[in-house]
Amino acid sequence: MKQGTFIIGVVRLKISNTRKAEGVHFLEGVIYKGMYWYVLFVLTGYEQMVASEISRTWLLDGLKPFVPTYDAYFKRLGKVSVEKRQWVPGYVFLESPTRGLDFYLSVKPYVNRSEYALKILRHGVGNLDHNFELNEKEYDFLKKFFNNEYCVEMSRGLIEGNKIVITEGPLVGHEGLIKRIDRHKMEVVIEAQFLNASRELKVGLEIVKRLP
Repeated sequence: MKQGTFIIGVVRLKISNTRKAEGVHFLEGVIYKGMYWYVLFVLTGYEQMVASEISRTWLLDGLKPFVPTYDAYFKRLGKVSVEKRQWVPGYVFLESPTRGLDFYLSVKPYVNRSEYALKILRHGVGNLDHNFELNEKEYDFLKKFFNNEYCVEMSRGLIEGNKIVITEGPLVGHEGLIKRIDRHKMEVVIEAQFLNASRELKVGLEIVKRLP
């Protein structure tokens, strides 16, 4: 059993008492169906295995583990194809209707005995029942980038002089996040604040035109 303190992170949704319809909660322009997101820190390379194990063994109604991916181009034998790659290596996300401390207590034994799940993340310190939520900025960031399958789709754009202009995809309006571009691999590295740290994340980008 691993030693240490295991902590948890959850997106806690602030539900309006005056705007509810058929179980759909409205919050500040975002529609979300009463679920909470938790994040497990796992050994890199074992994300899918942990997600599959959770699906098989955890007896929690509505629990859905997922590993975020992004679309990336790659060349093989002269042909260009698109494949899905892990977007945040070392993390498994968990979607569940179970809230806060109840969820933590149900998953802590699994983390303690698992060889590959290292800890459950949360933001900040303090009362376990009131300090789980990802901050609003991070939640909004994830929702804008993910499609319905938790994948960051390919973006497309052009280079105008020394400036990158994104014309299509999740990077639209986020050019300022781009730290560097790899035109050979057809992807960019963006810098974002995520889970209490500044992280570099890759996003597929096809440059369709270069203007003077």
